Amino acid sequence: MTATPLRVQVAELARRSILQTLSQPLLIVPPVLFPLVLVAVNSSGLQAATRIPGFPTDNYVDFAIAVAFIQGALFAMINAGSALARDVETGFLRRLAMTPMQRPALLIGQLSAREQIQGLADTDDLTGIANKRYFRRQLPQEMERARVYSLPLTLLMFDIDDFKAINDSFGHTVGDVVLSELCGAVRETLRPPDLFARFGGDEFAIILPHTDLGGACSVADRILQKVRALTIPADDEGTIRCSISLGIADYQRSDGTAADVIRRADERLYEAKRSGKNRYCLSS
Repeated sequence: MTATPLRVQVAELARRSILQTLSQPLLIVPPVLFPLVLVAVNSSGLQAATRIPGFPTDNYVDFAIAVAFIQGALFAMINAGSALARDVETGFLRRLAMTPMQRPALLIGQLSAREQIQGLADTDDLTGIANKRYFRRQLPQEMERARVYSLPLTLLMFDIDDFKAINDSFGHTVGDVVLSELCGAVRETLRPPDLFARFGGDEFAIILPHTDLGGACSVADRILQKVRALTIPADDEGTIRCSISLGIADYQRSDGTAADVIRRADERLYEAKRSGKNRYCLSS
């Protein structure tokens, strides 16, 4: 199939840009910056597309396809020199020459790629669980859902007892292994709707939708038992065993913001620490 003049223009625009940047030093974008990159790509792709004479602004499907290709080219340019960049450059005309029946598959692919990038931006690199940014976005939503539908909602906060001593004794590399292994063990005790997030350092948070204080206590007991049974290899130094302290707070209608629930759960966490560690405490 022969590419239309519009598609040739779009392809040539991206091709020249990519070839020019392939000779530049490789620039790797950290996953944490992907959301900012997407914003820039979206804006740049739209601006570049609308500068092409005869761009189909009156046809949403053609408009979306052309913008998507320019966005893909710009994103490849950001990581110039990668296989993605060369693939976009060499396959551009072929992809633009697709039939209308093939276009939905392309759009779905674009959406899937964006979802994967967003997933990376919401995930803690070390542990593979949600990061603090995602947690702070989700907790207010869960609170609003609990308020509107009169549903129970509970928050667990915990950290590793004497984690600094582990880092001091075995090194930060082993400390990272402890964090990763512990998170894997805790995740096995949770349901699919529960949100497990790294709050910072060795402190973690778990949002338990549709769960009252009694149910949260059962979850906390399961987590404590799982962590107590966990043994983590430490190279030639044998194995490491650790414990955690948890604080539990339920959502109350008097809570003005997510910070109120977090504060009460955090206070109970430190109460558990003062009471001897390796246990949980409830908010009153």
